[in-house]
Amino acid sequence: MNKSIKIVLISFLAIIILTCFSVCFACADEWSALESENFFVRYIHDIKSAEEIQKIAEDFLPKVTANIGCPIDRKIDIWFCETRKEFNRAVNAPIQDWAIGCAYPLQARIIILDPTLSEYRRLDLKRIVEHEITHVVFGLCIGENIVNVPKWFIEGIAMFESDDWGYGNYWTILTGTIGNSIIPLSNISENFPIREYQVRLAYSQSFSIISFVSKRYGDDAIRVCIRELAKGKSFDEALAIATGANIDWIESIWLKELKKRYKWFSILSSGFILWGGIVFILWIAIFRQKWKNRKIMKQWEEEEKEFYWLEFDYNSESEEEQGESDEEEKGD
Repeated sequence: MNKSIKIVLISFLAIIILTCFSVCFACADEWSALESENFFVRYIHDIKSAEEIQKIAEDFLPKVTANIGCPIDRKIDIWFCETRKEFNRAVNAPIQDWAIGCAYPLQARIIILDPTLSEYRRLDLKRIVEHEITHVVFGLCIGENIVNVPKWFIEGIAMFESDDWGYGNYWTILTGTIGNSIIPLSNISENFPIREYQVRLAYSQSFSIISFVSKRYGDDAIRVCIRELAKGKSFDEALAIATGANIDWIESIWLKELKKRYKWFSILSSGFILWGGIVFILWIAIFRQKWKNRKIMKQWEEEEKEFYWLEFDYNSESEEEQGESDEEEKGD
């Protein structure tokens, strides 16, 4: 049995299992649904969040399909889970405890946990919805060939389209660069690490290199790459057609760009500069304190002089008045 037949059978079996599971899952609770032009948003109680998700999804879909260059002709099913138990039951597969979103691209199905129930409450519902929709659109565009696409490319596209980048990602990629701990792309092609920091680094790298490709070769290069993947080309072939370069060369210049960009921070964080900076700051503090003390002493001296002259004037004036009084007594 060749590889393509296996993929077809596995995909078909997955569709049957997920369909049966969805029916059972829907029957387990009183789920309601909001239907719009391109989406079903399913929820139990929180209709306000469901309506927000519906608006985000409809607003975002035209943008992402245009950017990826692949319109879709089926509705996407979004399940909004209001408890962790509902989420785990809907996913029905091993998933990290911190995960709050999951997509089944070939089934056009998305499962989202209410971000307020996660330890990452600061996460933006808009970014989560857009991230998972990108996964679905990308998967429907690529089809069965998605199994041959590196995971870092898939996640990078989802982060790039949803603008899923913040200060935490910046700091993660910075520390990874200056600490020489950037993960080789070949190590995150099939799976991401399990440890939380390594996962954050893998996601940050994925966004970073997609952003790099977009800036260096233009947004059209990403669309061409996706188009070639949809035709059944291997990732290396599709990337070469889109950029004229292979992934090893792109990775190498991307790493050089990272080191160049954060070189200043590496210099500032070196031991010599660090301790030199501390000594310099202490010297400035001591000098400033001495200057301040001298200024205070000078002020005191000026005040003493002013007091002296005031006292002298007062005594002189008193002596003159006393002299005048003595003369008056003699005259009397």
